[in-house]
Amino acid sequence: MDGIRKARFASFVLLLVCFAAMLVINILVTDKTYAWIASACVIAALLVFWWFYYRSILFKEAAFFNAFASDMRTVYHRLRMLESVVRQNDDGVVIVAKNGDLILVNAAARRLLAALDDDLEGSRYDEYAADFNENLKRAAILESARKGVAPLTVGVEGQYYKIGYVVLTSEKGDEQGAVATISDVTESAKAERMQLDFVANVSHELNTPLTSVRSYAETLLDDHSDEDMVNDFLSTIVSEAARMGGLIKELRIVSETDRKEIQLNITDNDLPTLVKTSMKVFDKDIKDKALSVYRMFPDNLRLNVELDRDRIEQVLINLFGNAIKYTEEKGRIDVDIISGQNSVQIVIKDNGIGIPEEALSRVFERFYRVDSAHSRKTGGSGLGLAISKQIVDAHGGTMALESSLGRGTTVTVSLPLGPGRGTPGID
Repeated sequence: MDGIRKARFASFVLLLVCFAAMLVINILVTDKTYAWIASACVIAALLVFWWFYYRSILFKEAAFFNAFASDMRTVYHRLRMLESVVRQNDDGVVIVAKNGDLILVNAAARRLLAALDDDLEGSRYDEYAADFNENLKRAAILESARKGVAPLTVGVEGQYYKIGYVVLTSEKGDEQGAVATISDVTESAKAERMQLDFVANVSHELNTPLTSVRSYAETLLDDHSDEDMVNDFLSTIVSEAARMGGLIKELRIVSETDRKEIQLNITDNDLPTLVKTSMKVFDKDIKDKALSVYRMFPDNLRLNVELDRDRIEQVLINLFGNAIKYTEEKGRIDVDIISGQNSVQIVIKDNGIGIPEEALSRVFERFYRVDSAHSRKTGGSGLGLAISKQIVDAHGGTMALESSLGRGTTVTVSLPLGPGRGTPGID
């Protein structure tokens, strides 16, 4: 713009010079014809000079405007890229103007505010924030941002969100609005809760047998004259010590799988034989409860599968134990082996007490018990299914559980078959 003003000023000066030159020539030259010719030559020369001068200024201004336009295009494209990143971000982003209007609400924030179909931008922020959480109103987040308060964590219908906020200011430091970021921390919150539950449960599970051991040991120290009582108390101490040892072993397995340090000793095994061996462990329990146990696969079935025998046997013993434990006397348990093209399934079905529908999503959680009193009475730690699933997962398999309260439970363990493995045969 300075160049344009200079050109206009130069044009005005040139006009004055032209008039002055014509006046001087007309005074000095008496012949009017020559005077006009001389004036025309002077004016032409001045116009040529003016043209080149003015053109150089225009070129400079054009270059400036072209560079400015290029910079503006770059800024525009970068702003569009930034807006695209903000809108597609997995975390919610809400930008609020100074007057409380919503300037930008990305898709993640819309999901959070349950307003997928609403045109939020231009709406009043507090209309939505108040329903979500009172602490998220504009005045509240601005005050929190000024004080440097840590991000707020709020829970909504079982989901947990961390809300961070920052005040937008001008170059002069005036407040222009605020930006709120919304992160879904449900999984980390659940993990933290599970960790706290884990510590509490471990403490409880170890404290119970330790209390029994201490109580019986103190009694024996005070009075060990009754031989029958001594033997009974020592038997209880051994049993409780074994219970603690089993719990510690299970905790070690959990720790190994968490650290991805579980070592599998993969060998070639006949799966039906392994299933029969695992079932045989419970012959006495089956007889005591008068249960009917049916092997649905042929007795002479042979199916070679590559797996860690000890680990899978641990899984099967746990699943058979649960089926027997939670099936009433004279109940029924069916065991089947189904071979597919790429996997083999072990299916254990009972007509026991079953599991409530609301508990099905938690059965593989550590220390979770559907019926805590029944589990503790029968010696369950709440780790069996969690460990079993981790072992199956480590084999590249899957474990599924279906159940209906009062109608029984079906557990399906699916293990992968290697190339050329798992072809069934009948002896």
